Amino acid sequence: MPRPKSRVIADVSIYPIGEGTSLGKYVRAAIRAMERVRGLRLVPGAMSTVVEAGDLSTILRAVKNANNAVRRMGARRIAIYLRVDHRLDKRETIEYKVRSATARR
Repeated sequence: MPRPKSRVIADVSIYPIGEGTSLGKYVRAAIRAMERVRGLRLVPGAMSTVVEAGDLSTILRAVKNANNAVRRMGARRIAIYLRVDHRLDKRETIEYKVRSATARR
């Protein structure tokens, strides 16, 4: 039986350090930069953004774009938190993971 095409799902949080307490404009710029990456699905959340792609390089390209967007805004220090789930044994999506985590048993 052929192996299912894998998906990579990641949780990304990126923000400048030392730019005050209101960081929404930086987060919006980072999200817009990630949205421009072809082949990436993106779900913004209250504390981070979940992204999904067919390969890790697409995820990393999106994070790099977000970093560059925040840099262009003048940030001198940027924090990036990235958690990656690259499941190879079955094809998972963001929605599948949410349903699985919230299903009543």
